[in-house]
Amino acid sequence: MISYFFESTTAIVLLVLVAFLFANQTEAKALPENTVYLVQGETEIPLIVPQKAFWVLKNDKTERPGVGKTESSIKKTPDHVMMQGFLASLPGSWGRVGFSLIESAITKPVHKSQKVRFKVKGTEGVWASLLVKDRQSEQPEGTLTFQWDFELHQDAVTLEAPWSEFVPTIRGKKVSGFELDLFSVKSLAFQVSRSQQKKWYETDPLQFELEL
Repeated sequence: MISYFFESTTAIVLLVLVAFLFANQTEAKALPENTVYLVQGETEIPLIVPQKAFWVLKNDKTERPGVGKTESSIKKTPDHVMMQGFLASLPGSWGRVGFSLIESAITKPVHKSQKVRFKVKGTEGVWASLLVKDRQSEQPEGTLTFQWDFELHQDAVTLEAPWSEFVPTIRGKKVSGFELDLFSVKSLAFQVSRSQQKKWYETDPLQFELEL
C-alpha cells in the first residue's frame, strides 16, 4: 500500500514537472513582436522574423552603377532591422526613379492566406511599399513586382496588406495585364521610392528610415 502511494505520488510529480518544463519551453519560443505573419482566416502563420532574415539591399547606385547619389544602409539589432539613408531624385523616362529597398526570399507557401500582417515605423509622412515577386518577375520592360503602399509614422503601427490590393508595377509604374500568382510568390521587400511620395518631383535628397 505504501509502495503504491509513493509510486502514484512520484508519477504525479513527474507529470507536473513535465507540464512545467513544456510551459517554459513554449514561452521561451514565443516569436518576437515584429514578426511578419501570413493571415489565414483567424490564424497567424509566421513568415519572416526580420532581424533573423537575410536581406539584400538594393538602390539606384547598385542597380545602375555610376548614376545618382542614392545612399542607404541596413542595420540589424537583436530586436529589429532598419533601412536608412537618403534618395536622390533621378530623372528617368518614367519620372523620378530614386529608390531603396531590402528584399528577402520567401520559402513558405502563401496561397492559402488572405493577407500579410507586419509592424513598422519610420520617418513621419514618408510613403513606403511592401513588394512581392512571383514567377512572372522577369519582363522585357523590367522587373515586375506587386506593390502595396503605406505611410510611415514615427510610432510603430501594425498594418495588414490584403493580397487582393497588391498592384502590378514595373519600375515604379502601374501596369496592366498581370495578376499576382500566390502559388509562386518567391520574395518579399520593403521599399522607399521617389515615385511613392506626394511630392515625387522634388529634387532635394529625401532622408528616410524604415524599421521593422
